[in-house]
Amino acid sequence: MADSTIDSELIIQYDNWPGPVEAPTFDVGDGFLDKRYHNVSIPAFPIGTKVQVKNVTLGKKGYATLIYLQVGTQDATTMVAKTACIPDSATLWYQLTNDPDSCIKTPTNLGCFAISAITNAYYGWFWEAGIVPEDALPGLGGNFVTNTAVVAGGWMFGASDAVVGMDIVDAAGERPAGFALADDAA
Repeated sequence: MADSTIDSELIIQYDNWPGPVEAPTFDVGDGFLDKRYHNVSIPAFPIGTKVQVKNVTLGKKGYATLIYLQVGTQDATTMVAKTACIPDSATLWYQLTNDPDSCIKTPTNLGCFAISAITNAYYGWFWEAGIVPEDALPGLGGNFVTNTAVVAGGWMFGASDAVVGMDIVDAAGERPAGFALADDAA
């Protein structure tokens, strides 16, 4: 069970995934949830492709980065928008899970959030850096689940009660996954 929640306007993610952001003219079709590209069994973009969008209307103003990855396995709680995802495979760096029993390790600074429901072994876009891209993905607005009492400052992806989520930083020497602008609603 989650400890609390934190509003989407109060979190920022750091870009900890490898690779550069593509040029701003990169075509994502009819949006990141376009059924030709997202939740598909064959990747529509090169794995690890990162694109940046500018948020100007909903939520905080600024830039966000999305990354194209694959779901490895999911726990009993199916991934939906705002589900925390972390590396699932030690050999396929681009596979994600929300299952703390399947992941490589927690806490970790390498993670992202699902932008919608997505099927095991399928490919799609995930929010991985910057502010929450509510203009491009309004479904990401509102509360994100936290696992522990997240306080203003750095946070990591961690696990408690069999759920992956945002946790306080407790991995000495590791760069945080992101920054909370305020305490969670605990």
